Amino acid sequence: MSTAPYLAIADAIRREIVRKKLAPHTRLPSEPDLVKLHGAARATIRRALAKLQEEGLVYSRQAVGTFVADPRVEQDLDQLLSFSEFMVYRGMTPGTRVLAAAVKRVTAADCDLVRRLGMQPGTRVVFLRRLRLGSGQPLVIASTWLPEARFPGFLRHDLTRRSVYEIMESTGLKPTDAVETIEAVTLPEEEARLLTVPPQSPALLIRRVGYAHGIPVEYAVDYYRGDRTQFRVRLGVLEKSVGGGPEPSAL
Repeated sequence: MSTAPYLAIADAIRREIVRKKLAPHTRLPSEPDLVKLHGAARATIRRALAKLQEEGLVYSRQAVGTFVADPRVEQDLDQLLSFSEFMVYRGMTPGTRVLAAAVKRVTAADCDLVRRLGMQPGTRVVFLRRLRLGSGQPLVIASTWLPEARFPGFLRHDLTRRSVYEIMESTGLKPTDAVETIEAVTLPEEEARLLTVPPQSPALLIRRVGYAHGIPVEYAVDYYRGDRTQFRVRLGVLEKSVGGGPEPSAL
């Protein structure tokens, strides 16, 4: 079966972008020029560009044209890295802007936090809210809660230069495993402003409980820009249990 013309054109442009022959924010040829270049109808060209925009490879500016988008930051879900470690791993410069940093008391209304960290009402937690940058561009809004009793004096550290995991490691309680849930959402107005995207832009909302020595030591809620990040996980076939079906896992 032959490939649809618009898919073949999208694939040709995609190759130019992936091979870095077209740098980020480079303007693509105009629609009339692409019509001549590919010998296709204008409607076909528009479908090809729409496909690339859907994939996050290009963006359009009304009455100006279509441009190459910044590459998405790809993260493996089978690696438990701090944001700073991940940025360095990807060849980017990590940055942090602290939005809030305080010690608070857990109340009975904080039932979700109590459940996830195994705490009691009245217990004190360290709360951080940070804007995480990759080579100067806002990528993540990270909110973190830590049991204050396990990390006394945490807020005395330089939170713009040291990652949370780096500080936790100095106490011997850096998470060694975690349970994460990932949800596709649209950004509220405040979060969209911080991430410099329009309100209701797509994002990934990630909730994580981090464990050290089997003890919950971190609860995190992170908003990742949907246009700049993607996640990858390697899957395998589960071995069947004696009963004939895969063993269920409890989260």
